[in-house]
Amino acid sequence: MRNRYFILIVTISLLLLSSCSRQETAANKSIEQLHIEKGVPVEVKVVADEYFGKNLRYNGKLSGINQATEQSLVGGNVEKIYFSEGDYVHKDDLVLSFPEDLTGMNYQAVKANYTLLAATYDRLRQLYEEGGIAKQEVDNTETGYLAARSQLKTIEQMLQVKAPISGYLTAIYVQETDHVESGDLLFTVSELDRLKTEIAVTEKEINLFSKGSKAVAYWENIEYQGEVTSVGYAMNERSGVFEVELQFANPQKIMKFNINAEIEVEVYHNPAALVVEKKHLLRDSGGDYVFVAKGDNAEKRYVTLGESSGIRFEIISGLAAGEELIVESKDLLADGSLIRR
Repeated sequence: MRNRYFILIVTISLLLLSSCSRQETAANKSIEQLHIEKGVPVEVKVVADEYFGKNLRYNGKLSGINQATEQSLVGGNVEKIYFSEGDYVHKDDLVLSFPEDLTGMNYQAVKANYTLLAATYDRLRQLYEEGGIAKQEVDNTETGYLAARSQLKTIEQMLQVKAPISGYLTAIYVQETDHVESGDLLFTVSELDRLKTEIAVTEKEINLFSKGSKAVAYWENIEYQGEVTSVGYAMNERSGVFEVELQFANPQKIMKFNINAEIEVEVYHNPAALVVEKKHLLRDSGGDYVFVAKGDNAEKRYVTLGESSGIRFEIISGLAAGEELIVESKDLLADGSLIRR
């Protein structure tokens, strides 16, 4: 009894599965037949000329187009700082000073010696001009005077640190009363009208770069517009890369330097390109192709691809402006398929 009941259940299940399969096959045939009779429903996009650019991304440190960092030439305590970070200074403005009585400098003695020799030199030169002494006496005194002047100037440069260029104080590394050693960094002055950076480019990519190519630097939601200013022609033997220099406008005068920025360089552009997204392209043994709407039918069209940028591809041939590119249901099509919009 149980066996007969089990056989009955299995038989019913098989009949139900067979019925579902027949219904599914009928439904599939109905859809295929509908496509044949009324056409595959598609969406199209009219192809038009548009700007196409290919960009490469790198990382680089932005710094002032011209900047200089001063180091201490002496060891001792900082006496006075005359400006603050962000201030604009002119070339030779006094930025920082050390005490005149700094150990080992003998500033007062050197200054006194110079003052004496300068007065003596001026007096003898006046006597010579009046005919009172020979030129030789003036020359002998001049040698000592020039040496004393040079010695005093050297010490003053060590004790009174001036701005080497005009620009903004983008960094001051010390505070008043800080003790520093010879060679320690004191401050950096940067010209901030423009920023610069260098990027490392591979041998494969270097031929894509040319002087004047557009570039953008991104930092802290700020965009700096710029261009390539120099392309290296020799590979760095140690790193195996080429160096490319870029410059960027800095109208906001951002008071930062050596900031890590993302650099985007346009290495190719076509102002009137035909562009197709990757998802609209198909491929077979014959190559890359698309479907174009021609009246009520789909036409299979092989295309030649140019440069690519992300998911966008430049079309060199096989497609013309004004044609209708099929962008939906393309996987259901064959060359000559009936379509409906």
